[in-house]
Amino acid sequence: MKTKTANRSENIFIKEWNGTDFNLSIPTKITNSNKPFIYFYWPNKLKGGNLDRARKGGVGGINDTRLKIKKNAQFAVDAITQLLSKGWDPFTNEFVQAGISIDLNALSPIVKCCNHWIKHREERFEDKMIGKTAIKNNKIVIEHLKDWLTKHNYLSRKIGSFTSIDIDNFFGFKTKQRKWGKVTYNTYRSDLSTFFSYLKKYKVISENPVDDAIKKSTHKDSSRFIIYEEEELQNMELLLRDDPAYFGLYVASKMLYSYNIRPIEMTRLQIHDINWKRRIITLPANKTKNDQEAIFELNEEMSELLNKLILNKPEAYFVFGHRCKPSSEPVNEQYFGQKFRAFRTKYKLSKHLKFYALKHSSNFYDLEDGASFYSIMEKNRHASLQITTAYIKQRLQKRIIQPTKNRRF
Repeated sequence: MKTKTANRSENIFIKEWNGTDFNLSIPTKITNSNKPFIYFYWPNKLKGGNLDRARKGGVGGINDTRLKIKKNAQFAVDAITQLLSKGWDPFTNEFVQAGISIDLNALSPIVKCCNHWIKHREERFEDKMIGKTAIKNNKIVIEHLKDWLTKHNYLSRKIGSFTSIDIDNFFGFKTKQRKWGKVTYNTYRSDLSTFFSYLKKYKVISENPVDDAIKKSTHKDSSRFIIYEEEELQNMELLLRDDPAYFGLYVASKMLYSYNIRPIEMTRLQIHDINWKRRIITLPANKTKNDQEAIFELNEEMSELLNKLILNKPEAYFVFGHRCKPSSEPVNEQYFGQKFRAFRTKYKLSKHLKFYALKHSSNFYDLEDGASFYSIMEKNRHASLQITTAYIKQRLQKRIIQPTKNRRF
């Protein structure tokens, strides 16, 4: 990827190593006093262990072609990473011992390492080096980790003692507790790997335990993401709307399609979460899958449907109880899928039509109608665009490629 800086230098990404990007800067005009150089960000113990830009030259001169400079840079970066892996300090040109760049080492309690890393990420956010979504996800995964550590009395355990087995146990526990899907699992795994990579970079630990931990395969899961055709959506809406026995499922389906509210969140929705005057639903953090408060603006259709479903039931009732009707007891999150399969069987609908696929279909048709990936990510409250794309990528691959609309050639 190439960008232009203020002095019109050409900046070229060379390699990523242990979370560090190595780039080559080539001046537009190479002179004896303005030559190409490699740069990367590394902890500088002379500045309190904060990340600082390290710059290394010697990759080309005024008589070298750009192709040769790029090849030289690739060899140079390989040599630099080998030195860094052995403890080389690019600012002092000395080899440092483990743990001296920051006040942590392999014997430090994991909770101290967690707190240090979050503080470091907050500083990077304030310096505009990472975005709001990144810092939010970092905090979420550490909160999940601390919850698991607390339950197993591991808060004081030495950071150097954690292995891939511990990581697998953590994710197994949280997946069962939070009902994480494969994509969510892999996203949090990536965030946790960033934490341990940071500690490895600072020589606090020698290995990243996440590297050998289980990663979920989603390669063969495309059937889960089948998108409804427009005719299928219209037919199913008519059938649900006109069958009183499935009115509650109709409301839940509309809520899933219109607002992307997850089934497990719908099971936690209570009547007092609805503000009729302001026409909003507020799901507090303890009721959402990502532990973040979510507020949904009710349109006229959803307001009417909820009013009809709820009638004069007590405020403490769950909106979706047994038979998808308000009740003092919630239903299991699998209930919607079971109810939908019964509906599908009654009307002899195709088995590839699934309840949760309404959410994926909503995302796809939003994109078709001109919405941006980012707006869809926000609507889904996804941790990253990777997750958003994963849900609809199969359908996107089947789209007919249109010719360009510009006629300059």
